[in-house]
Amino acid sequence: MSLLLNGAKTMTIAGTEMQCLEIYTGEAYTLPINFTYSNGSPANANGWTLSTTAKFYTVADVTYSAANPDEVVLGNLTLNATQPNANAYTLQTNFINANAGTAYLYVGNNITGTANLGIPNVALANNAANSTLVLVTLTVSKASTANASLTDINREPLGFIVRYQ
Repeated sequence: MSLLLNGAKTMTIAGTEMQCLEIYTGEAYTLPINFTYSNGSPANANGWTLSTTAKFYTVADVTYSAANPDEVVLGNLTLNATQPNANAYTLQTNFINANAGTAYLYVGNNITGTANLGIPNVALANNAANSTLVLVTLTVSKASTANASLTDINREPLGFIVRYQ
């Protein structure tokens, strides 16, 4: 399973290529998700469950590839020592129509800037250096096609570089 986001850039972390969207403090996003089979027809996602988690990192520097403007180059990622409680920010996913394989991922406008809740506060000073990277993982669980008593779990990492606006 792969996840394609409209308007996304590509970044590579520890050899893993993933998609990345830049978000600005105070903005919220609802990202549509369409699950399809390899032939392009909608996947019937009845019985599937979706969940999300997030990890917060500090990035020493963020640059863009001159050769490929859709590629983000991140320098020195450091996992923040204190991770905010998941109840401190809004991150939701759910199906709109499981029969048609349509769902959404909602990233609330409180994903940054609430330092008293442990969420990194993005200020103008770290517009380029020491940016915050929020690595959101979308987890899809479903019954195995080989053995219905087993559960297949797929995790899709998504990167959000958070910027001051």
